[in-house]
Amino acid sequence: MTHDMTALADRFGRLLARREAELTAILDKLNKEELAGEQVGDREVQDFKDLASRETEFDTAALDAERAIEELAQVSAARRRLQEGHYGLCVKCGQPIDLRRLEALPAAACCLTCQAADEEASAALKSPRT
Repeated sequence: MTHDMTALADRFGRLLARREAELTAILDKLNKEELAGEQVGDREVQDFKDLASRETEFDTAALDAERAIEELAQVSAARRRLQEGHYGLCVKCGQPIDLRRLEALPAAACCLTCQAADEEASAALKSPRT
């Protein structure tokens, strides 16, 4: 570990554990809301506006759940790196990740340079070619 990460391992371990708990709570809440919505929908007569509203709410909840699941996977990977002694090092280039970045995004796997390169490559793939 760099940045004297052994001294900071407990601190970042707590940050990661807290975020994992928050994400798990979000997923539990979304799951309970979905189940409650299904039960209410089975008993009520609904018009098209109600159905459209429920569908929009469901789609939004599905996106929230997808993001939470993705971030939960990132947090789990960061906790593994912490246990293995690789936390704080970019998984692409191996250079230390700035502590300010880790403070803001404890699950960050890449340094800013590699993250920016990945985002540029992703944007280039998505943009229409002329």
